Amino acid sequence: MTVVSLRDRKRVDTRGRIVAAASTLFDRHGLEDVTVDAIATAADIGKGTVYNYFEAKEDIIVALLVDLDRKALAEMASLPAQGMSVAEALDAAAWRLIDNKAEYRPYVKAFLSRMFAAEDVSPELADYYDQLDEAVEALFERLLARPGMRRALPVDTLVLSFRTMHMGLMAQWAMEGPPYAAARVLTRRHMALLAKGLVL
Repeated sequence: MTVVSLRDRKRVDTRGRIVAAASTLFDRHGLEDVTVDAIATAADIGKGTVYNYFEAKEDIIVALLVDLDRKALAEMASLPAQGMSVAEALDAAAWRLIDNKAEYRPYVKAFLSRMFAAEDVSPELADYYDQLDEAVEALFERLLARPGMRRALPVDTLVLSFRTMHMGLMAQWAMEGPPYAAARVLTRRHMALLAKGLVL
């Protein structure tokens, strides 16, 4: 059993309060009109404390969406469901990591720009990438364990291909907006293409 110190619990609680306060303010006023001062006031902490956790308000968006993705990554452990083809399993995984952000679609552009623009990836984002890669690698291993599968490429290459496709598809999804018809079709096509490399 892991013992979490009081200090660590307070850090998690403070981070959670910042993210929750920012999310509420972003929903009410939009990303551009919310200041770090307003976030600090809403979270009932000092402005400096916000900067102890996040370099900029865009990093709070990253934290919010990364938290959503962590839930989707945990759900990926149930894939592939009984009777799912390889393409269907990959599509389900990719779409969960995209469509789980529907409520926060206006912020996905800021999320993507922060992910691609940062020269130094934040520890939180680096940890997220590790979790994403582990979940996708585990999915590929489960799929490759099926009869009639081939391992023509190393799993880490498959994981990188999935992640690259996922980022591009998420950008398409964010630009398109509801009902996401084109993004949905593209996700199915890309994952079917990736699946072709696995099935004999």
